[in-house]
Amino acid sequence: MADNKNVDAASASAQESVEDRRKPTPEEAKAMLEGAYRQHLEGLGLQWGVLLGGHPQQLMSQVVATVLQEGGTRPVWQWKVKNDDFVVMAWPQDSPVRASVTMSGPEGEKMRPVDACPLLEGLPNDMTVAELHPWQAGVGGNVGCTMEEGRKPLWFYDPMMERDHDDLTPGVTQTILLAGLAISLRKALLDELTITQGSAYEVHAESWLQQNPGKSRLDVPPLKIPLAGKHLIMPGQNFCEYQLRATVAQVEDHMLEKMPVKLIYLHFPFESREPMHLALYAPKTVLKDYEPKEGDEIDAYAWFQGRVVDLPPSSHDEMPEHVSPLQ
Repeated sequence: MADNKNVDAASASAQESVEDRRKPTPEEAKAMLEGAYRQHLEGLGLQWGVLLGGHPQQLMSQVVATVLQEGGTRPVWQWKVKNDDFVVMAWPQDSPVRASVTMSGPEGEKMRPVDACPLLEGLPNDMTVAELHPWQAGVGGNVGCTMEEGRKPLWFYDPMMERDHDDLTPGVTQTILLAGLAISLRKALLDELTITQGSAYEVHAESWLQQNPGKSRLDVPPLKIPLAGKHLIMPGQNFCEYQLRATVAQVEDHMLEKMPVKLIYLHFPFESREPMHLALYAPKTVLKDYEPKEGDEIDAYAWFQGRVVDLPPSSHDEMPEHVSPLQ
């Protein structure tokens, strides 16, 4: 697979564009908070780029060959649609972050690759299905699920949407294995957010003027929102992308071939339900020299992935079964 080199110019440019998104105007910030202008981007080039440390177009043929030669599958990663069989192959077997290739073909005939995706093991969360957006190509798609009644859906990419389709019925609650891939990540720099305009500031200004008769708009102080210890999830530019502020609960070290990957455990509390648990994967290409540790507060821009739970908890550590789908 990829050698241990720095992100190339294309990946670096994508990284810079993500950083630019972190400095919106007040109007853009309000729109982003409301999830406006998002698109269903149907492609995984950026995700493969940060995870492999190189240009996907130059590496994908090698990724597919490695997965098919050395990877394995599980019975729950296999399904049938009409007369076609589908098998997800993944590699390496002993890591929660894998490269995967979906094979398909008519029953009893030779199978061919039809999709490839980073496969991230997630943490279980009970979520209620709200909306579906199948991708035009491949077997995956975007899924919107709600964490609390009346809230807007949280979106993630399901690499096995065809397998999960019958379970992804709007209104039905499912256990989702939720993970994220960090596109950018850094130690949090600000302990408070200063706001001088926008809808939140207008509410603050009106309240302050009522409490301070005789003062004018010019006297209204900035609105300061403390961030220390906060856990925030804000919609990103595209569906399934989110800006995060959270405290690191635990860190594990893993490898995808030669790429070091940190698995960062995050928990987002809710008032009326159990916390949302997120397994966030941060490759060396994203972390650079930063070494996250337990208790760190981080800012991140991440792409979410999830799927309907496919193994009982006692079986999560079982080795995938090896198959030879090309024979």
